[in-house]
Amino acid sequence: MEEALPESLVSGILSRTSPRDACRFSAVSRGFKSVADSDSVWDRFLPSDHRKIISRSVYPVAFSTKKQLYFLLADGFILLDGGKLSFSLDKASGKKCFMLGARELAIECGRFWEQANLRAAPRFDITGKIEARLLSSKTTYVVYLLFNLGPLKYGYKGVSAKASVRFDGKRGDGDGDGDEITNIVSLAIRRFSSDGQFAQQRMDKWMETELGEFFNEQGDTGEVEIRLMGFEGDYRTYDLFVEGIELRPKIDY
Repeated sequence: MEEALPESLVSGILSRTSPRDACRFSAVSRGFKSVADSDSVWDRFLPSDHRKIISRSVYPVAFSTKKQLYFLLADGFILLDGGKLSFSLDKASGKKCFMLGARELAIECGRFWEQANLRAAPRFDITGKIEARLLSSKTTYVVYLLFNLGPLKYGYKGVSAKASVRFDGKRGDGDGDGDEITNIVSLAIRRFSSDGQFAQQRMDKWMETELGEFFNEQGDTGEVEIRLMGFEGDYRTYDLFVEGIELRPKIDY
């Protein structure tokens, strides 16, 4: 049956499926494998501006096929703009993920090297911005703070902060939204809770807490501003080590 279908037709069909489907077709037979693994198929799964993004990489990005490039970006990340940003792909969808590193954040009441180390954290104020055009269109993004928390110097009633995610997007007609979401977020782990209100431990040893989400429409310009502020009047002292702020496509199960 596979011999009756022109290769260009099979390629066109596969390029309109998903990376997971292409990998499944690759295992069907040798004939399907050559098409399912082809650059013409996997180029469609990569962002249309992937060449421009890769050109900003701190280090050379070595790959021999578009499929290899896809999984290089889905299983890891590359550093951009002198290490201020990191870029990767969501493995299932191919949508773009970015992390604003500590050096790309405006941080008050702290000092930083590759990660920010904030002492007297109740007065901290962290702000990060990213241009909406860099993100995947028609996509809901969830914003996370990546961090580690040192021990409180005295007392313990939980560590919380105020988060805001403001999307100053402009559609093709020039109209702007100015949508803003504010939340009270926890910077502590509740080990026996899965309600999403507490920070989660990651496989890479960092912790993450959700700051908010927004929808990036087709053709949006403008920028997304993320801000996290400690509470006035909370005089406990602790260390907050910030790796960065990550934007990932929302996964609906």
